[in-house]
Amino acid sequence: VFAMTFAMSPNVSLADLRLSQNQRKAGDKRVVAVIPARGGSVSIPRKNIKPLSGRPLIDWVIKPALDSGVFAEVWVSTDDDEIASIAVKCGALVHRRAAETATATASTESALVDFVAAHPDYDILCLIQATSPLIVPQDFRDGLAKLESASADTLVTAVRAHRFMWAVDSASGTATAKNYDPLKRPRRQDWDGELIENGAFYMTTKEVMQREHCRLGGRIALHEMAEHTLTELDSSVDWQIVSHMVETYGYWPPSSYSPPAQPSAAGRTLAIALAAAAAAAALTL
Repeated sequence: VFAMTFAMSPNVSLADLRLSQNQRKAGDKRVVAVIPARGGSVSIPRKNIKPLSGRPLIDWVIKPALDSGVFAEVWVSTDDDEIASIAVKCGALVHRRAAETATATASTESALVDFVAAHPDYDILCLIQATSPLIVPQDFRDGLAKLESASADTLVTAVRAHRFMWAVDSASGTATAKNYDPLKRPRRQDWDGELIENGAFYMTTKEVMQREHCRLGGRIALHEMAEHTLTELDSSVDWQIVSHMVETYGYWPPSSYSPPAQPSAAGRTLAIALAAAAAAAALTL
């Protein structure tokens, strides 16, 4: 049983929910969000509804999406009855995805193609990944503004990290620096660092989705997010890292939840250290 109170009663009808969501529009563009959440998570079993600080994981991205004011509709695409039920309680609409798009080998793009075939009424599609629970409503607003101001076709999110990247030749074992000259090692304040895709969300115009069947294509804009959003929940280690961060950096809807007491200075230091270690590991791959 989750230690939370859902903002929406399970007795609210789908029609009422759809009417409520349809009030959220961005200018003349109809922006629709979809959160893929299959039931067969491997690395973290039942990951998409696993409680994170008392809330199912998908709630951490559904709530900021709903409260951003950007989306006409927010959907969860799933093959799982329990995920579908929880998604509705969290305030999302549910798309029953085709079985072949929910296997361990299926691509996210296959789920997107399946979704837009059933729900073609959109101008911009936003793919939101439940594995990025530190998204806040302003990220979606800023992302849409960036897409439009850049006259772009698609948008990717990224985090700036000041890390030196290396590669090792598998035959010789020789290590080579990829993004700096070791003989002229720059200071942090003297370079812009690297922009690393954090997988939080993507925005795609209908034209590109129809033409490329891919989340990215055409002219691509980039929304830079805060450094603490780099970690994606793809392993038990990632879960440990993020569990120390959501209470400080996650989105707590003011009308529905009261965040727990802020962590101690030691707890914050641990969270920062864990995030830094994860970032360093990601950059050396």
